Amino acid sequence: MFKQRPVLVIAGALSFTSLPALAAPLAFQATYSVANSGLTVGETQTSLSYQAAGYTFQKITKANGVAALISGDSLTERSVGLKQGDKLQTQQYLYQHKSRRKAKQDQYQFTSATEIKGKLDQTTYTLKVPKNTIDPALIELRLMEDVAANRPLNYSITERGKLKTYQFQRLGKETITTPLGQYACEKVKMSRDNGERQTTLWLAPELDYVAAQIQHNEKGNITEAQLTRYQAKH
Repeated sequence: MFKQRPVLVIAGALSFTSLPALAAPLAFQATYSVANSGLTVGETQTSLSYQAAGYTFQKITKANGVAALISGDSLTERSVGLKQGDKLQTQQYLYQHKSRRKAKQDQYQFTSATEIKGKLDQTTYTLKVPKNTIDPALIELRLMEDVAANRPLNYSITERGKLKTYQFQRLGKETITTPLGQYACEKVKMSRDNGERQTTLWLAPELDYVAAQIQHNEKGNITEAQLTRYQAKH
């Protein structure tokens, strides 16, 4: 039977010619095919846009085929914030997961550089955080910036009312083949829970460091998203 988690784990897990150092990511639209155990189970639509001094980064994942018939899963993640020089900084974040059986939502906003106020399902919360804390979706864009500029890949994030630290390691260059073509990529990985959960991204300099492939391995259950469409918005 189809399990709903693999359809959405890529979107939730983590959403890259050469990006100049010390520059925010270029606006883009991308589509990914999501597969689990070799079976296509969903699709993710990703977009980054800019408005004046702000940005909106959105990822929408939906189950398809048999998976859609069984679960009806959909997941929306949206990060809205400011473009401050070469850095993007969260102001508001939305996580909304819907299925036939349940619905989950986490929504919050920064009331200052060190405080957020949010609502997790029906429970409100306030959380003190370090400066430069970001949301889970924005990590993907920070990786694009920081890999291109050869900066450390350490991030303070907040999700589900908790503060967490994510640290990625560089694994060197690797060329991969996707439905959209072959790309020479910078490979990065993050491990959690003593290695039982691993998220790996292949960032393609040819595509302004947009992820050409994302893989999530949870206790040997592998879900993979591969790029099927990409359009830069210069």
